[in-house]
Amino acid sequence: MTIGFHSEQNSVNVLEISGYAFGYLSSIFYLSSRFPQLYKNFKRQSTEGTSYLLFALAMLGNGTYGLSLIVILPALKSSKSVFILNHLAWLIGSLGVLFLDFFVSFYLK
Repeated sequence: MTIGFHSEQNSVNVLEISGYAFGYLSSIFYLSSRFPQLYKNFKRQSTEGTSYLLFALAMLGNGTYGLSLIVILPALKSSKSVFILNHLAWLIGSLGVLFLDFFVSFYLK
């Protein structure tokens, strides 16, 4: 019985670690998605052809998502630092892309 429990616990740990690994991988891909547009705008010294609505909606979506994770902190009964660590990949993805989108937005002429 103990062996089965230990094996079940290991599979849960592997799944949890896999979920976090995919979360960080997703965050890297998501953050990387803005660099081609930033580079293109910089090289052309123009934002012609850039969809302003796309970036405005993406900024609103990323801002509200990041804010939703932060706003819940005061209501948590469990450890706030554990909550942040568990959601760090998604916070980096949403707030990091929001930060990069500000560069695209401020570069708009």
